[in-house]
Amino acid sequence: MAQSLTTAYQHIPVVPPTESTTAQLTMITTPSQSLRQCVAEFSVYLQRCSTLSDLLQTAMTKICEAIAADVVAVSHRWSNDDNCLLAIAYSQGPTPEICPRYFRWAGLTGLEHSQCLNATALQQMPTALEQSLQLQHMDNGWIVPLWYNEQLWGHLMGFWQSRFAPRPVDIMAHLEQMAAQLMVGVKFMNLQRQINYSQGQQRRLEQLLHHLQLHDPLTGLPNRRHLLQELTQALSAESTSQLTGVVLVNVDRFQAINDSLGHEAGDQLLLEISFRLAQALKPIHALAHWGEDTFAIVLRQLPDSDSLAAIAAKLRHQIERPYDCNHTEVFLTCCMGISLSHSAHTTPEALLQEADTALHQAKSQGQGRILSFQPDMHDQVVARLQLEIDLRKAIQRQEFLLYYQPIVTLRDKTLVGFEALVRWQHPTLGLISPAEFIPLAEETGLIVAIDQWCLQTACEQMRQWQQRWPNLPPLTISVNLSSHNFSQPNLVKHIQTCLETAEVAPDRLKLEITESVLIVDTGLTTAILTELQQLGLQVSMDDFGTGYSSLNYLHQFKFNTLKVDQSFIALLEAGTEKTAIVQAIITLAHALGMDVVAEGVETSAQHDLLVAMYCEYGQGYLFDRPLTSDDATSTIEQQIFGSAGFTMLGSHSNSPKPLP
Repeated sequence: MAQSLTTAYQHIPVVPPTESTTAQLTMITTPSQSLRQCVAEFSVYLQRCSTLSDLLQTAMTKICEAIAADVVAVSHRWSNDDNCLLAIAYSQGPTPEICPRYFRWAGLTGLEHSQCLNATALQQMPTALEQSLQLQHMDNGWIVPLWYNEQLWGHLMGFWQSRFAPRPVDIMAHLEQMAAQLMVGVKFMNLQRQINYSQGQQRRLEQLLHHLQLHDPLTGLPNRRHLLQELTQALSAESTSQLTGVVLVNVDRFQAINDSLGHEAGDQLLLEISFRLAQALKPIHALAHWGEDTFAIVLRQLPDSDSLAAIAAKLRHQIERPYDCNHTEVFLTCCMGISLSHSAHTTPEALLQEADTALHQAKSQGQGRILSFQPDMHDQVVARLQLEIDLRKAIQRQEFLLYYQPIVTLRDKTLVGFEALVRWQHPTLGLISPAEFIPLAEETGLIVAIDQWCLQTACEQMRQWQQRWPNLPPLTISVNLSSHNFSQPNLVKHIQTCLETAEVAPDRLKLEITESVLIVDTGLTTAILTELQQLGLQVSMDDFGTGYSSLNYLHQFKFNTLKVDQSFIALLEAGTEKTAIVQAIITLAHALGMDVVAEGVETSAQHDLLVAMYCEYGQGYLFDRPLTSDDATSTIEQQIFGSAGFTMLGSHSNSPKPLP
């Protein structure tokens, strides 16, 4: 035991026996050198003990030998239950040792002082204790209370079979001294147990923290940090004939699951996905939860790239099996990016980066795609990153331009308005098509700032035209609005401010939205569109026919105009299926109280068919390309205040040819 225990024993005073104790001692007493030696060396014996049982057994053995007792025992409270006691005894009789026994009894009530026990007192001992210690064979004895923090902890007791056995002088004083030393040992034993318990708790806590640092709390799978360690080990152990592969798996449209079924259902699906992936992999491979809806896999000992592709296909099959989510059948798809180790890798991070690049490319191509990393992908990613940096700067520097494509009546080609189309005038790359930067702006959320600039610029342009021609007919200007804008809390207020600042009537502005706006949050979108229409704005459904449920939305939302996508107009030909579809769309729109604009009208034949179908309006290269602000102003002057109607393409030969 610790040195502090030795120090504590040195401060225990010798407890003299009380008069009552001496008076009760009627036994024959003799001096005993062995008892005094036992008292002197008692603490030394106890210090060698490592457990409480060992401590008690040692104490009883030494006392039994020193006083020539037949049985020495200790009873003490085993738990907080006062009736749950433990008796441990040592005997020099026929049975050398009596094993510890647990039994319930009332305890030694009233014995709070040291005293001798005669035969009558022994008969009054609890039956369980009497049977356990075989007290029926004893003639007399003694008992000393054991105190722990001023609470009665138990009793030290001893017994003789013969009343005439010699007894040491001052036996009770010595026994009380040894009882005090014993309780010091018990206290330090408990303290050591608490210390060991605390240290054990600390070790378990450290192990838990270490586990949490390397594992995902939801799935229990290794996390990024752990997987990086696995990949490092795999790369260091691979040979020329056995390669290492990495697969990154991203669940398609997982956010839609959380939005529709709830996050708890989403967590259940993640657990099921992790289970399926783990079941499909060999023990030598490593699976990790990479992010919210992404998993990462390290594949060891691959012979070639074909084996990597085969495992990826197997994993995709597991994920795409149907799920039972709270009695709702759910189908999922996933995209995967895979990479295979090669000599060019210098770090595990490089291999992971290649898989991430391939995953990003796969997701950009749609759902359910698997792509292996190719060297040119890195160049594309770098170029895309640079484009994003330039796009952010372009918003700050206002490097955008608006082009205006005329919208005319199909019957007489009268100008009725323009669609504002944004272009990016890059300082070094020149004019950049919206097909290149609009998808990036949508992905990064920068489209909100671009749309706000387009609204302000379009309203300002209309103000300039109204100031130039006070009697200008009610031309409209159409502005595209991305779905990202409908998550902005101040959308309606921003549009209203643009109109009021430019002093433009609300009915001069048309907002063009696509079906993607409607599927985000139907309730919120309905409220915003209703509020905008109450202000007097018009709303058009753009690119109609390209979405999978556009017909469903036509009766949910009150649109003013329906714009037929140019993919239908481009294939218009008398008597064909496309012509019948366009006719049906126009008839449906009219039945719902909407007018129709045909996009991408490029030939006279298309124009004539649309007129025959009673389509009201059109826009396209047959009438004019998107125009600069100056050319659009010239068009108004020529077509409204000069010669009437559009008669040819490219009437503004001096202006630079804009992008479509």
